[in-house]
Amino acid sequence: MRFKNITSGVAIKNLKDELNGDYYFRPSTRGDDRLTLTWKFYNSNIVHIDIVEQEKAPGANIGSKLKMSDEYYESLQEIVERYITPCNRALGHVISHPKFILECPKLEDLEESLKKEKEDAPSRIPYRFIISDKYPQYIILGYVPKDKMVKEYIKVKPKGF
Repeated sequence: MRFKNITSGVAIKNLKDELNGDYYFRPSTRGDDRLTLTWKFYNSNIVHIDIVEQEKAPGANIGSKLKMSDEYYESLQEIVERYITPCNRALGHVISHPKFILECPKLEDLEESLKKEKEDAPSRIPYRFIISDKYPQYIILGYVPKDKMVKEYIKVKPKGF
């Protein structure tokens, strides 16, 4: 398991050299009954997710019930299997899509590019996917149906969440 007794800053620094999808579980600054999942979503897009430990027996390292968002888990491994792995798989599909832009431009640059595509083929609706560091765990879909770019923010999460 990738539990490390490190700070947020150290986790982020370490993840910069790791692959997309890598993560650390670490102590939370919010209290002794909490952990933080620090996850390299994509390049420098880092996600921090709060985990609340419940039913922690005296002397136990971790609670037997872990609450992340509105879901409950029995172990950190279950969080990896039911949350991180499906999200990484979904993200892999997006990244491999021909309309995904690997190097994230500014939204203004994306809009300019899509408008140019629209001018070149007015009957089409050009679109692209990007990931911005400003929106952890989100994919941004930009498209131009008429003359202005529309943005959709899509949170990557497992089915059923």
